[in-house]
Amino acid sequence: MQSGDILSEISMNHNVSVDSLLEFNEFLADPDIIYAGQTITIPDAEGETFTVTAYTAGYESTGKEPGDPAYGVTASGTEVQEGQTVACPESLAFGTKLYIPYFDKTFTCEDRGSAVTEGRLDVYMEDLDEALEFGVKDLQVQY
Repeated sequence: MQSGDILSEISMNHNVSVDSLLEFNEFLADPDIIYAGQTITIPDAEGETFTVTAYTAGYESTGKEPGDPAYGVTASGTEVQEGQTVACPESLAFGTKLYIPYFDKTFTCEDRGSAVTEGRLDVYMEDLDEALEFGVKDLQVQY
């Protein structure tokens, strides 16, 4: 950031929403307060198309039952959270932020999965019926 920079102008210049900039840069608590010398991440506005599916913590997705010590625990060691957790291919490091406009949410790469190969993502959902209803979608993803 340079003196005089304004987040709304940065968002327009890079074709990304201010909300997306805030989600990718959690240290920016107030969009009206930015400082010269700060470094922000600007997500790729074009993004990339991924084949996206949904999974749950249950046996049907993970082979684990409630009571299993690893039930609901991701490969990175965090607990799964709807609207946050996504399983990514190994080419995306744990902690990578992924904005998926379809959900209008920024997810965090926290998990892996045997079916999650290049070009695929698996979004965590709490409800099995919702996950099944979601099915398979080709979606734009910004990161």
